[in-house]
Amino acid sequence: MKNKTTIVIVAQIIIIIILIWVIALLGKKNIIGIQSDEVESEEEIIIDYTTVINGIKQIQLPTSVEKNSNIQYIKLKKTQINQKKLNYGIVQNMGPLVSKRTNLARVNHLTKKLKNKIQIEKKLLEALKALNEDNKNISDLTISKKEIEISDLENQKNIYEYEKTSILSNIKQEWGPFFVSAVKDKNDLLNRILKNKNQLISLSVTQGNREELPPKSIVIIPSISNTSEVKASFLSSSPMVNPSIVGKNFFYYTKNNKLTIGERISAYVSQSNYQQNHLLVPNSSVIWSNGQPWAFIRIKSNGNFERRSLQGMREAENGSENGWIVPEGKIKIDDEIVTNGAQLLLSEEFKYQIKNENED
Repeated sequence: MKNKTTIVIVAQIIIIIILIWVIALLGKKNIIGIQSDEVESEEEIIIDYTTVINGIKQIQLPTSVEKNSNIQYIKLKKTQINQKKLNYGIVQNMGPLVSKRTNLARVNHLTKKLKNKIQIEKKLLEALKALNEDNKNISDLTISKKEIEISDLENQKNIYEYEKTSILSNIKQEWGPFFVSAVKDKNDLLNRILKNKNQLISLSVTQGNREELPPKSIVIIPSISNTSEVKASFLSSSPMVNPSIVGKNFFYYTKNNKLTIGERISAYVSQSNYQQNHLLVPNSSVIWSNGQPWAFIRIKSNGNFERRSLQGMREAENGSENGWIVPEGKIKIDDEIVTNGAQLLLSEEFKYQIKNENED
């Protein structure tokens, strides 16, 4: 009986050991399976879209990915640069000059009235003197009072003439000889400027360009006015400099009033002997990486995207052009440049490389 019981107990122990062994094996298999699925899942999320063609890395996006990412591109435009940038200036506020001309007109009017009054009083004095000599019909005191009155009028006239001299001197110091003559002679051009039919521009020219200026005509690039470029003609040199801009100042005038008073502008002068073809890259196409500008080009032959350097580019100086000027050679006129999604493509290019570095 004891042997039978012992056999049953041993059999149960063996069955339990086998079950534990089977459960352990199955548990290990499940764990390995889960880890395997997770690795496969990660590999499905991080997909490397980069490829190397002729030693150059390109990004090869599936059509669906390109569409969902809203990648947009346009054909590059060619632009002809035939302008030379001068410097910056400001649309002149004519209020101070208007005030000076008003004061000058007031002083001239008062001076003219005094001169007429003095002439009348002098004639009256001569008549009084004649009567005085004729049996003293007019007293000496009356003649003396008239002479004092005329002297006071002369002194007042001298005060007005000094004030006039001060106003003209101040105009010469701040605006120059042209404006002195203009306010004295009622210049038609000045009248149009003061009435805001024309506008005055104060343009500051840097040291490097000082010897070859002033040009006879310039093209103004507005900064805030809702208008296109405005032509302006040379008027005179300015006796004062703009403290915020290093250089010599010149006055130019426009034939319209489309600019905003006090607006800062830049300007260029057209030069027929300075013409060169460049490509215009839109602002939205430029991305920066490692301190350098880049753009992505779409390769027509295979639809891939390739990053190109824009080193040496400069901002378009012409107000009608919006973007960056790049000499031909960096990119070609037949290239299609990415205008939306360039930053996404840059991230895509370096994404797989960053993953590999993390795994290492």
